[in-house]
Amino acid sequence: MSRDDVELQRPEDLRFLVPVFHTSTACAGAATAYILRRIAYRAGAYAPGIQEQIFHELNTAREGGGIEKVQRWFNSRVSMLHQLGYRLQSRRVSTPTQTLLDWVRAGRGHRGAMLPTSFKRLHPTPGASGRDNLDDSVAHAVGITMDRLEPTAADEDLVMIDPWPGVKGEASDRGVVPGDLLEQAHRDRGYQALVYFWVGWS
Repeated sequence: MSRDDVELQRPEDLRFLVPVFHTSTACAGAATAYILRRIAYRAGAYAPGIQEQIFHELNTAREGGGIEKVQRWFNSRVSMLHQLGYRLQSRRVSTPTQTLLDWVRAGRGHRGAMLPTSFKRLHPTPGASGRDNLDDSVAHAVGITMDRLEPTAADEDLVMIDPWPGVKGEASDRGVVPGDLLEQAHRDRGYQALVYFWVGWS
């Protein structure tokens, strides 16, 4: 066997499972932290260490409690992330949901999006009340990235990351993108989103 017979492993050849931090007060931040880790991993740059403390800041209501807070956090941390080898960038957009989904899919793992959403639209639970149903005063958000839902799946596809799927029902913190429900929940928030991408990837 020669070196020419050996195939190098690529990041997408391995199953890398990022935990979803569950929070009802910092959904936008928790979704963003997940997306940034996935993009960095796909780019071959993810190395858990001191940056984990930086990403964990997003799991607090102070830094991750809404799109404005997350945007402020990213702008204040982007230079530090670049120094750590994370060539990440972000842009705030107001774009229809399907256009965002197509953009993330075209990035083949080097792109992601955090979408503020209406919890009630995304997780309709008739007759529920109180904290279990989370009224719309809570700043709910989801992340969209490329991943495999099943470790044995051959190809990656769009996956929705939901840091707070609620405490009732069959909802999961990661799953297939619920097309119409997501579009309605995103539209209720004015189609606002933060998109993330690895600089230099084409």
